[in-house]
Amino acid sequence: MFAIRVAPANAGSPPNVLFIAVDDLNDWISCLGGHPDCKTPNIDRLARRGTLFANAHCAAPACNPSRTALLTGIRPSSSGVYLNSQPWRPVMKDVVTLPQHFMAHGYEVVGGGKIFHGGFDDD
Repeated sequence: MFAIRVAPANAGSPPNVLFIAVDDLNDWISCLGGHPDCKTPNIDRLARRGTLFANAHCAAPACNPSRTALLTGIRPSSSGVYLNSQPWRPVMKDVVTLPQHFMAHGYEVVGGGKIFHGGFDDD
């Protein structure tokens, strides 16, 4: 799971964006069908007030290529990133990620969670 909070740098700017992606989530949360033993009122409230992608599919059956595709917009068959152990930045040096795009347009971007595998410097 990872989350990115994006906020406009100036008053009167575009709206705040809260992007939450969970790559190993099943349908036990209430807004996706629920399970009697799983109570998720906060996630359900966020889903009601925002946009819930209830029929989303990952780009690959592994974390790194799936997250890389999500944050770059480039599917594994185009990037060549298929494995968790595969560094993505060396093969996509000039690709702008979703967080970088928001930053380039004046947003403050804060990320949390396991977004990419490895310790790559993203200067």
